[in-house]
Amino acid sequence: MNARLSTALMHWDYIAPLLTPASTEDEYQALVESLDALLDSGAADEAHPLAGLAGMVGDLVSAYEQKHYPMPGEMSGVEALCFFYGAR
Repeated sequence: MNARLSTALMHWDYIAPLLTPASTEDEYQALVESLDALLDSGAADEAHPLAGLAGMVGDLVSAYEQKHYPMPGEMSGVEALCFFYGAR
């Protein structure tokens, strides 16, 4: 086994949750918090060593949001405000 894989295995319990799709709201919130921390550390810069991880976590967050919080179809401005502010 190579050294890089060996090191990853030693830290897998910490890494795996960042690479696993969220199936609950708590897991989703943990991914959002992780993404925020990555971006705060500079991972929004494509040259940052954690930029790839930020992209992967962002994809997982986006997938959960699309499934659990889908955006409605075409609507008027008033309908959009009602949607976002919960007014009926």
